[in-house]
Amino acid sequence: MELKEGGKLSIDLSKATEEEQRSLKEKILDLSVQKQEEVFLIDDSSQTTQKIKQNLPDDNDESLLKFYKDKLKPEWYKALEASIILRNAFKKGHDITELKRDISRRYPLFGNNLCNLTTERYFDDHFKKLYESMIDEEDFDILIYQRKVEKIITSLPYTVFVTRHKTYDQLSGEVAFKLEKLKRYGTGRLLLHGIGRENVSTTLNLLGEYKTERTITIQEEINFKETIITATLIF
Repeated sequence: MELKEGGKLSIDLSKATEEEQRSLKEKILDLSVQKQEEVFLIDDSSQTTQKIKQNLPDDNDESLLKFYKDKLKPEWYKALEASIILRNAFKKGHDITELKRDISRRYPLFGNNLCNLTTERYFDDHFKKLYESMIDEEDFDILIYQRKVEKIITSLPYTVFVTRHKTYDQLSGEVAFKLEKLKRYGTGRLLLHGIGRENVSTTLNLLGEYKTERTITIQEEINFKETIITATLIF
C-alpha cells in the first residue's frame, strides 16, 4: 500500500494471488457500502452524497443530537442523524425520495416512521418532554425511556399525538378518521399519547367520546405525577 498525493491510498495487487485480490476487493466494497449507509460517503460523483453534504446538521441540529446521544440506542441515534439531514433537504425543497428510501431500507422496522416524526419536529419537542417528565423519578431507567420512544415510533400508523398545537376539533377528527381507517385495514387498536397536564386532560375528553361505544374497549395508562397518558382504543 502507498499513500499518494492528496491523501489517496494506492494498493498494488500485482503480487497478490487471485484469491487474495478477490478477498481484498470484497473488503473494500463492504467498507464503501458501510460508509454510504452511515451517511458519511464522500464521493463527489454521488448525487446522494451531494445532498448529504449540502444538508449536514447545523448548530441547532448538533445541539439536538447531543441531547439524544446517550438517550437512544446507537442504531436509533444514527437513524435520527440521517433523518435530520433528510429534514434539512426537505426544508430546502430538495427531492428527498432517494434519501428517505435509503433510510427506510437500512432501518426497515422504524426508519420511515422516524423520518416522518423528525420532519414534524417530534424529537425537538415531544420526546424531549417525555424524557424530562421521567428523569426525576427515583426508579428512572434510561431503558424504560428508550422502550417508550421505540414503541411510539414503531406504532406511528395507529397513534394519535395529543398536543396543544392542534385544536380539540382537529384531534377529535384525527381520532375518528384513524379509527375508521383502522377498522377496515388496520390492527384493531388505536393509541393516544399525551404529555403534560393539558394534554392529559384533552386525551381524557377524547376518550369520553367513545365511553359508550360497545364495540370499543378503552385501556388507560396514566401517571399524573409524570403527567403522561397512553390510552388504547381496542375494537
